[in-house]
Amino acid sequence: MQDLVIEGITVAPGQRVRASLPALELADGTVVNLPLLLINGVRPGPRLYIGAGIHGDEVNSIALVTRALATVDPQELSGSIVCVPVQQPLALQADHRLPLAQFLKSPLDQVPADAWTCFPGAADGNIAQVMAATLFRLITRCDYALDVHTPTRGGRYVPIAILPHRSLGPSAARAEEMAQALGTGWIMRGEHGMYIADGILCVEATRAGVPCFTFEIGEGGRLEAASVETGARCVLNLLRGLGMVAGAPEAPAQSHVMRDFLGIRATHGGLLLTEVELGAAVTRGQVLCRILDVYGEEVEVVRAPEDGLFVRATTLSTVSRGERVATLGLL
Repeated sequence: MQDLVIEGITVAPGQRVRASLPALELADGTVVNLPLLLINGVRPGPRLYIGAGIHGDEVNSIALVTRALATVDPQELSGSIVCVPVQQPLALQADHRLPLAQFLKSPLDQVPADAWTCFPGAADGNIAQVMAATLFRLITRCDYALDVHTPTRGGRYVPIAILPHRSLGPSAARAEEMAQALGTGWIMRGEHGMYIADGILCVEATRAGVPCFTFEIGEGGRLEAASVETGARCVLNLLRGLGMVAGAPEAPAQSHVMRDFLGIRATHGGLLLTEVELGAAVTRGQVLCRILDVYGEEVEVVRAPEDGLFVRATTLSTVSRGERVATLGLL
C-alpha cells in the first residue's frame, strides 16, 4: 500500500490524519479552511470521498460521518478515505443553509449562493463557485464519493439515497449499486427535480466518472441521536459494500425504489397538523395533514393526490400559502 497524498498532505499506510485545506480569504485576511480527515489503509482498495455539511444547518450529516469514521481502524482498512466533514464552513458558522453574511453583503454578486448547486465550480468565481471547485478537485482524485445531507430547517426525510440520472451511464449504475449497499431501505431513482439537475455535486461527480449519490437523513438544524446512529450505520454499510472494511452490508427489513418525488404545497396559510407517520405508505385521497387558521377553524385538508410513500414531512408549526407541507415518493 502506498502513501496517500492529498493537497501536499502525506498519510502513511495504516495512519489517520486530521488536516485543513485553505479555501477562501475574508476581508480581514482570515483564511477559511476546510477540515480534512484522511485515513489510509494497509491493503489496496478504492479511494472514497465522503462530504457532509455543505449546508450550514446539516449538523446531523457532520455528526454521523465523523461517528462512522471514528470506528474505522486504518490497520484494517483496504483503500483510503478522504473526508470533508464540513464542506462549507462559512454556512456552518452562520448556522444557516447558506453563508448568509456574504449573501446579504452583495446578493447579486453571490449568485449562485449555494456551492452544492454549482459544481464543478470555478477557481476564479464567487465564494460558492470557489468552494465547489476546491471540493471538486478533491472528489475527482477519488474512485467513489458520498454526499451526506439533511433537509433544511422545517423538514424531515426518511433516510434516503437519491441517485443521479441513469443517463450518466456506467458511473450512474455503479452509484445505484453503492446506494443499495448503503442499506437505508429508501432509494430515489428520479427523473425530474433539483437532485438530478446539472451543477449538483453528485451529478457532476458521476459525470466526471466518480460514482456518487446524495444521502439525506433527519431534520435540518437539529442534532438527533437516532439519525446519527442510523446514518453512521449506513456509512459503514457502504464501506463494507465497497470491500473497504470486513463484513457484508446489513440489509434493511424492506427496500423501496421510487421513481420520483411529489411535493405538495399549502393553498391556505395557518397552523399545520400532520396526521401521517413519516415513512408510511399512503393511498390516493388519504388525509396527510390539516391546516387551521388562527381562530382554530379548519381551512384546508391536504390529501394524497396519488398512492405513494410519505418520505418527507414538514416539521414547521405554521405554513403560508405555497409552502411545502408534505412530499411523497412515487413507486
